[in-house]
Amino acid sequence: MDNEEIKAAITESWDSTSGMYDSCPGHQIGTKAEEEAWMNELRHGIPKPPLKILDVGCGTGAMGLLYAKMGYDVSGVDLSEAMMNQARMKAVRDKLAIDLKKGDAENLPYPDESFDLIVNRHLLWTLPHPEVALHEWNRVLKKGGTLLIIDGVWNDKRFSTRCKRCLSEYLTSIFENSNSHRRGYDKNLRNALPHDGGVSQDAMIRYLEKTGFSEVAFRDLMYIRDIQREQMPWYRKITTGKSYYILQTKK
Repeated sequence: MDNEEIKAAITESWDSTSGMYDSCPGHQIGTKAEEEAWMNELRHGIPKPPLKILDVGCGTGAMGLLYAKMGYDVSGVDLSEAMMNQARMKAVRDKLAIDLKKGDAENLPYPDESFDLIVNRHLLWTLPHPEVALHEWNRVLKKGGTLLIIDGVWNDKRFSTRCKRCLSEYLTSIFENSNSHRRGYDKNLRNALPHDGGVSQDAMIRYLEKTGFSEVAFRDLMYIRDIQREQMPWYRKITTGKSYYILQTKK
């Protein structure tokens, strides 16, 4: 697949599943305890408002809307208009301001040094060129600005992991009468992504160091996974993430 085909396939996948994305624990923020945990992580070590924040690959707006709730000036960018429409509806419902724009995380529609902070969650694994994306984020981030990357590994490709995932997805399709949100990612698309299954902490740190970021700090987020698991039916608990973390770094 060439780059244009990859981006079109990714967009189509998220557009087609946008309506059910927030129904899965781990995507939406389902409880007050989870919301408080995320807010503590998002404001850790950063100045109070005003700051200009960009949520890259914002999807249905989970992280960006939390920053808006805390009083920050928030923009979001995503390939999927359908996913952002879900974010717009939540913003109207909660009376929050967020400026959403269609765009590519590897080619952002913003001038140099536009933002004080950039955040993304569950994004790098979907990108065919993570290093290109990180160079772009460095470009639009102000000098001294902060980058927050939230990611992890949920499929280490081991036989036992694959078996558990297949069983969980099969049972989910029965009990919930639907496929997983990733049903649009066929074999060809997965093969075009260097980190299908998640990005390890070590790999992410190497990307950051190669693209000019410094002072990388790691925080373990598996305690948030535990909060999310409390909301899951038993058949979704069969498979668990191998790692979940936040990396905070400076330009």
